[in-house]
Amino acid sequence: MTSGSTTADAAVAAEPGPPPLSRNREYNVLWTANMVSQLGAQGTLIAYPLLVLGLGGSAFEASLAEFAIAGSRALSALPSGALADRVSRKTLMLVSEFGRAVALGLLALLVAVGHAPLAAIVVVAVVEGVCTSLFGTADQALLPSVVPSSQLADAVTRNTARYYLATIVGPGIGGFLYGVQRLLPFVAQAVTSAIAFVTLLFLRLPAPAPAPASSPEDKGKGEGEGGDADRTEGALQAMASGLRWLRGNPAVRATVLFGTAFNLVFSGLLIAVVVMAQQDGRSGAEVGAIGALVGAGGVSGALAAGRLRRSLSPFTALMVLTWATAVLVPLLAVVPTGWPAGLVLGAAAFLAPTATALVAGHQMMVTPDEMRGRLAGLIGVSMGAGAALGPLLCGLLLETVHAVPTVLSCAAAFLLIALGVAVTPAVRAFPALPDNR
Repeated sequence: MTSGSTTADAAVAAEPGPPPLSRNREYNVLWTANMVSQLGAQGTLIAYPLLVLGLGGSAFEASLAEFAIAGSRALSALPSGALADRVSRKTLMLVSEFGRAVALGLLALLVAVGHAPLAAIVVVAVVEGVCTSLFGTADQALLPSVVPSSQLADAVTRNTARYYLATIVGPGIGGFLYGVQRLLPFVAQAVTSAIAFVTLLFLRLPAPAPAPASSPEDKGKGEGEGGDADRTEGALQAMASGLRWLRGNPAVRATVLFGTAFNLVFSGLLIAVVVMAQQDGRSGAEVGAIGALVGAGGVSGALAAGRLRRSLSPFTALMVLTWATAVLVPLLAVVPTGWPAGLVLGAAAFLAPTATALVAGHQMMVTPDEMRGRLAGLIGVSMGAGAALGPLLCGLLLETVHAVPTVLSCAAAFLLIALGVAVTPAVRAFPALPDNR
């Protein structure tokens, strides 16, 4: 018996581990398709308001296109998540990129012929927001299918770096292309979506695991716990079961709520800093540098996250992120607007990838596969709502109490978030990922 056990242990020890992410073909296909798509999307993000203004629209009309993207993305996130748990996720991503390519191509055609009314621009923006939601929820739900659990944190970190890299490069490309010809950013987005579509055709997904035989215990499970009802429930029931599952998981629920609050305040603060720089007469290059420095901080943080997340517990990482941000933000009330303010925000962004990797990695590990789309949809709703409401609230503050009180209000909000993280039991007990133990 001892000899047999020793032999078995030796065989397990000799078994090779999973290949690194750099040699994981399916993960790299997913990463590349998303990177290409995000580059195009970040380019049109700045091109929409420029187009509306260039066609004689008002500042309010220019903001409608941005709100249409954020609002439609938030509203469609929950049904997108339910859909991602009911149909092929790869097919969902292909459909979303095809729809985005067609919509942006039609808008470019309207601009080319000189007839691009505001209503058409807003409709295309809504289509882009919905397609982005479909793509994002399916992509997030697919990740644990192509990446071993021991590498999920690394994969999330690389995905975070991808986002920040797109925020550095995309707006600059979009602004340059618009300066050459106003239809070019939309042509570029249509082309990048087509490239992402073709890239995804090469994605090979593992066959789904066979469903276990039903048992009385399975029949007694709620729809959000992986019972047979998951396969037959309607769309509204699927969304409701996702909410029930989230309510029953305190650690995931708490981190989603704190993440939404953080995203709301940070997105509003970023817009406030840009407006403050414009009001101070900063050049377009300096205003653009703010976004570039935030992106650079995020990319740098993603590069450092591999080492940091192995030395920090999830609770410590969240504490460092929230408290450091609460300390950094008041500096915006005294530093010059423009690139110095961008440095402050970039320093805060540096801390985000480590916390994101630890939290998102755990969320993916504990979520059953049949619920991952719904969880991604719920996160998309909350984050999208934060991204849409944050700028509106900070804009209202700038109009009523002006710059310094707005910055200090954001600092106070970050302080409340940090205190909430510190005293919430579910966050304090947040478990480490396997490779962090």
